[in-house]
Amino acid sequence: MKRWGLGFLSILTAAGIATGCSSNDDVVSNEESNNNQSGSSGDVVNLTVWHPEASREMTAAYSEIFEEFNERHEGEIEVSYEFIPRGNQYAYEDQVSAAASSSSLPDLLSLDGPNVANYADSGIIQPIDGLVDNIDDFVDSVIIQGTFEDELYAIGPTESTVALFYNVEMLEEAGITPPTSLEDAWTWEEFYEAAKTLTDRENGIYGVNWTLDYGEWIIYFSGPTVWSNGGGFIAEDGSTTEGIMNSPETIEALEFLQKFTEEGLVNLQPTPTEFEDGNAAMMLMGSWQWENLKEYPDTEWGITYYPRSPKGEQVSPSGDWTWGMSTNTEHQEEAALLLNFLTNEENGLKLALASGKPAARKSAFDNMTEWNELPLRVLKDQVIETSHPRPRTTSYPVLSARYGEAVQNIFLGADAKEELDRVASEVERDIERQSR
Repeated sequence: MKRWGLGFLSILTAAGIATGCSSNDDVVSNEESNNNQSGSSGDVVNLTVWHPEASREMTAAYSEIFEEFNERHEGEIEVSYEFIPRGNQYAYEDQVSAAASSSSLPDLLSLDGPNVANYADSGIIQPIDGLVDNIDDFVDSVIIQGTFEDELYAIGPTESTVALFYNVEMLEEAGITPPTSLEDAWTWEEFYEAAKTLTDRENGIYGVNWTLDYGEWIIYFSGPTVWSNGGGFIAEDGSTTEGIMNSPETIEALEFLQKFTEEGLVNLQPTPTEFEDGNAAMMLMGSWQWENLKEYPDTEWGITYYPRSPKGEQVSPSGDWTWGMSTNTEHQEEAALLLNFLTNEENGLKLALASGKPAARKSAFDNMTEWNELPLRVLKDQVIETSHPRPRTTSYPVLSARYGEAVQNIFLGADAKEELDRVASEVERDIERQSR
């Protein structure tokens, strides 16, 4: 197994993305310990688990799950769990990389979906084929995301997607009726025309809001625009990005999004609550956002489907934090037991409700009746019917970072072809470096 990927965080650092690591002093843990390796005390197997710091609700839910596991296996298995602050966007990944270098990885670790290929190729996580219970119950996108070179390496309890949120009152006043079924999802042009109609510059109201940053969000929210137009980012086998990242279809997709910023339909400097405050009529945002909107009872909102290119099928993004078993574990059987406990139907449902995200197990939706009706049905439909994972490649960290920078430049007026040509060349160099 190749070991090139251990340095992928240093690639991000060189790109100006990562700025430092979290110190152990900042770690939230259920146990004070200076040794992250698993061990045993008498007949008790000690398992260590890492997860990036999450919301209060998610932290509480995971803590309850770990404590319940400990109670069920008292005297046999003891889980020590840590919620590690990210500090900057990649501080958690920095700590994983450092632990991999010193062979001090936890038994189970949470990782962002697009990192599965890199972690697997690096020898950070090991295959879990045959270790996951009732594998057919997971939505397809979760299995695809966790698979590398035809082997399953990771599995998670929840999924995510991006959809179009809208201000009900604003759309009604403009005479705009958003689609309520997947078959009727807006095309690009219909979405664009709605945004133009809803933009009111005199009153500071933008047609649509989308977050602008250099992080993972850029490829996550814009990917479906590319895919539904027949474009892409890299070959299926990861061998090349030339002619794909900079294909006419990918360029056209980004030029479509560029129209929104060039024509002032999107605010290039949005406030964090622009949509919630009524200063944007629509918002392309993650599925988790509906929970946050509950804090704004004066804003009546709805959700409709991610717009599609008239050239292709309906596509929505997918990929959430998932769980992998490290190659350092000496307790595969016990780690697998915990992995299945974390992702079973009951706990998948608990974590989905705590995060506001769709469940990863199809059976969990049976107890999520709210998701069978609008507006949440839109998110469920997308997860089950139209989800598309981000590229699975060991060069993903470079691809994502460089693409994010290029799209930012395109939104600011740069030539889409020139920017995507540059990204393709830089990713191509990384592919060549890793193949040596």
